Amino acid sequence: MISSGPAAWRIFLFNIFDHAPQLVNDFSWPETLFTGFVKKYPMLFVGGQGSITHMHFDIDMSHILHTQFHGKKRVLLFPQQEQHKLYRKPFEVLSMADFSYYHDAQKSKVDLQKFPALALANGYDLIMEPGDTLFMPAGFWHHMEYLESGFAMSLRAMQPTLAGKLHGLWNLFGMRTIDTVLKKTLPKPWYSYKLNAIAKSAQRVLQAG
Repeated sequence: MISSGPAAWRIFLFNIFDHAPQLVNDFSWPETLFTGFVKKYPMLFVGGQGSITHMHFDIDMSHILHTQFHGKKRVLLFPQQEQHKLYRKPFEVLSMADFSYYHDAQKSKVDLQKFPALALANGYDLIMEPGDTLFMPAGFWHHMEYLESGFAMSLRAMQPTLAGKLHGLWNLFGMRTIDTVLKKTLPKPWYSYKLNAIAKSAQRVLQAG
């Protein structure tokens, strides 16, 4: 269905190796680059032309090697320190802003009037083609748009430092748990708190220039 034409469907974080373990023999782990790969979870990402992965960073704070096998994909990247310019939602890994079609002036949904600090964010804009591998350091924000139907695979590696590992564990089991509980028990006050915190963080960024 995806390969037949434009289709905004995605399969993400899919461990195909659980279903076809023999595929593990088709690649090697690049441990000369860094160690600590999470070998149980190499992940497949499949998307139809026009599908979008919205701006976020990976919650476990792993380093990622993302290899494109088929189709073209446009990627927008920002370092972790740009998070307040990106209007990060407190206790989440998502941006409040919509970056859809950011590269197309006619279709872009980037709203600089509503989110003015976006104009100050410094990042990278690139297109991945088959055979390309992208290195995303831990905590890097990324937004991806499938220019063509295709698929890619991510290899993840834990950070070597204890602080880095603890940060990932906190995000997974502390931050996410707090957010889930408060969304269920105090949805309106929690949402209002987040909007307020986002606005204050953005205002500080704008005042700093």
